[in-house]
Amino acid sequence: MKIIGVIPARYESSRFPGKPLALIKGKPMVAWVYERASMVSEIDEIYVATDDERIMDCCREHGMKCMMTSKDHRTGADRVAEVASRTDGDIYLNIQGDEPLIDPDEIRQVIHILDDETVEYAALRQRIKDESEFTNPNVVKAVIDLSGNALYLTRCAAPYAFDAGLATGWHLVGLYSYRRQFLLDFLSWGQSDLEKAEKGIECNRALEHGRSLRLEETSFTTFGVDLPEQIAEVEAIMDRQGL
Repeated sequence: MKIIGVIPARYESSRFPGKPLALIKGKPMVAWVYERASMVSEIDEIYVATDDERIMDCCREHGMKCMMTSKDHRTGADRVAEVASRTDGDIYLNIQGDEPLIDPDEIRQVIHILDDETVEYAALRQRIKDESEFTNPNVVKAVIDLSGNALYLTRCAAPYAFDAGLATGWHLVGLYSYRRQFLLDFLSWGQSDLEKAEKGIECNRALEHGRSLRLEETSFTTFGVDLPEQIAEVEAIMDRQGL
């Protein structure tokens, strides 16, 4: 069983251009993510998947494997799928390139969901505890069935009522594992109507094609960098952790 980790890394970003190359304690953000993923012994290979020569040059400089992928991809999953089409892994991981503090054990958790051979696509979920998070369109809400599979994912407040005591109030954690054939199918479908309507929630592409997404509860929390001013917050956390 060969496991390949992929870190999608685009240079263009409306809120933070060049984000993968932003320096955190003198090291590019993508290098921090690569380093954390490298701590996971289950992973056999790791690639940064990019569409920009500047990121490719950075990877070469820091000894990271990198693959140039199409500029036409609309989602990170499409970029991971291209890597899958060009390599011979069994399981692929989509590791967010803007989470320099990701816990290696969180990556292990999403890998081991696929120990269940009936699962081909998996991610993590956390309970929503704050009503402001429930109504925030930047937080992807997950409605799940009794087996832990996603029924639907949305930026709307869902289900209708917020109650921290309900088992239905979940948000999606953007860390994914896939079997190779699933990714090849995913790439062939192209963006779906529900995916577009939900402003790029790529999971809905799979659901719209009748495929299942297993969502397992996690206790891990991480820090995603969306804006340049958040770099200082990450560095402060690293100082406290002795990194």
